[in-house]
Amino acid sequence: MSSEDKELEQIKAKIVSDIMNQSPNASGEVTVLKSDELQAFIDNNKNVIVDFYATWCPPCKIMDPITKDLAEIYKGKVAFGKINTDQERQAAIQYQIRYVPTFYLFKDGKVVGQFSGARKKKDFQELIDKQFKDEK
Repeated sequence: MSSEDKELEQIKAKIVSDIMNQSPNASGEVTVLKSDELQAFIDNNKNVIVDFYATWCPPCKIMDPITKDLAEIYKGKVAFGKINTDQERQAAIQYQIRYVPTFYLFKDGKVVGQFSGARKKKDFQELIDKQFKDEK
């Protein structure tokens, strides 16, 4: 095998690896989810953050622009979703949401972190960097 062939094989392997590790919904936007869409969203993305929120909640309103900014920062690496706990009671019950906003962080379909309440953008970013090492 020539050095050119070896280089092509390495490039192909890198492309396949990148595809396998992507989060297809990491579009830089926050996806609004229904209860019956939540599990597929988690399963189809390597790194996921789900915001359980309510429209009447002041801390949720504070976190909304922060979450949108972070979705853009982690575009291609972390999929951001949000689910309205008043409209989607099944998901709220499944994840035992007692306070809003509550954020769940998933890696490879498993919960790797969670928190409730408002946070500063830099604190949220530090948590993301810790849980999703080398994903930025």
